[in-house]
Amino acid sequence: MVRNVIILESKNTSVKDIIIISKLLKNTQGGSSMKKKTISALMALAMTTGMIGGGAPAIYAEDLSSGDYVYQELEDAEITYFNYSIESKELYEKEIAAYNEIHPNIKINMELVGGGTDWHSTLKAEISSGQAPDIIALEGATDLDTFGDMLEDLSDQPWVEHIYESSIEDCKMDDKVVAIPIGVVCYGLLYNKAIFEACGVDASAITSYDAMDEAFGKVQAAIDAGELAEEFPELEAVVSIPGAEKWVLGSHACNPALQCEFGSAFDTYKAETLDFTYAEALKDYIDLLVKYSPDADKPEALVGVDYDSAMGGSFCIGRTAVIQMGQWVTPVIKEIEPELLENIGILPMPMKGVDEDNICYGVSSYCTVNKNADDAKKAAAKDFLNWLFMSDEGKSLVTLTMGIPMDNYADYPSANVISVVCEEYAQAGNIFPIVVGGCPDGWSDLLGAGIQSYISGDKEWDAVVEEAKTNWADMR
Repeated sequence: MVRNVIILESKNTSVKDIIIISKLLKNTQGGSSMKKKTISALMALAMTTGMIGGGAPAIYAEDLSSGDYVYQELEDAEITYFNYSIESKELYEKEIAAYNEIHPNIKINMELVGGGTDWHSTLKAEISSGQAPDIIALEGATDLDTFGDMLEDLSDQPWVEHIYESSIEDCKMDDKVVAIPIGVVCYGLLYNKAIFEACGVDASAITSYDAMDEAFGKVQAAIDAGELAEEFPELEAVVSIPGAEKWVLGSHACNPALQCEFGSAFDTYKAETLDFTYAEALKDYIDLLVKYSPDADKPEALVGVDYDSAMGGSFCIGRTAVIQMGQWVTPVIKEIEPELLENIGILPMPMKGVDEDNICYGVSSYCTVNKNADDAKKAAAKDFLNWLFMSDEGKSLVTLTMGIPMDNYADYPSANVISVVCEEYAQAGNIFPIVVGGCPDGWSDLLGAGIQSYISGDKEWDAVVEEAKTNWADMR
């Protein structure tokens, strides 16, 4: 229930004081005269506190709501929040502390299991022992299926209407929303805007395979003619390809083709067989990248180029203008060449003749609520998530590391530069949702090896496709 409360703005007053005052007002007995006297006394205290603390006079606020979050009173509860992202420990602690400023009667125990520990096994053991957490972070369609029987239906929660239409399906099971997206993976062809501008290339017009081929050709021609040598002395080719990395080829590059075939991560996970309907479009995409790489004349050398060489030793230092990567490389660029972040843009990953103006964008992690928890715990768990993703304070915290796929974050852009440029595609709906998490375990690595063999000339594309289809069925 939302109530008017008095806020004492001074050095000696915190939001906890607001809670206390709010409860005093609620518990005041008698008629309006008595309540007026109570309020007058509190106002005097506020003024005194402000003067003693050297702060400003007391001000008033309508309630404890914030942004899109509506404050409500909760029963006392102690809940456990289970998460596998141990790297974000300090951020989680800040989130919980901020929430406790308005809900001090809700104790949240943070349980972080990750690193070298198999968090899936730990979570399963806790569930089996009757000690299941109340809020649980999960990954992908496989986890939603594995733990689906214990997930609360969250379809009636206020944040549901704000999730991008292109992302909402990733949060559903049996047409019910059971998870809130807490992390996003977004990637495409990152490009150096300064290089493209120097060549007179309008990147905004690159919305198709043919337009990309033409633009890349123009940049390569300028490089070959020495027109860019003075401004970009290290520049030698358009595209860096970390061909030694199977995940780049067999997982990330393949995602558009699989998404066009299956639609969602969950449908991908349930698929017993793979038709590989859009394998030819994937081949065209791979061929395009190879065509404009430093080793276009000897593509077998590309399979020896690892991530560090392609990213830090090439793209970051201006030897190439384009690389297929995503928001996770921001820290690398910041460390090697911070100025490059001011010139980072993103181009689509065109599936020729299928869908040519999309980047890859999808939910990488979720928060869910244990439906078997008691009512007070479930209410507290839902409220914490509502506060975290709907309040102004919560939004400012969750966007410190990545973007959130919701339409009410315009005033809280991600601190990650690449996430910000990806949001334009996401908001327009020009995305391939991430579905590779639904592939059979190990399948993407085998496909990556097959694509490496194709690039090096050791295997025909048709053979790669047939092996991929056979492996899928066998591994299911």
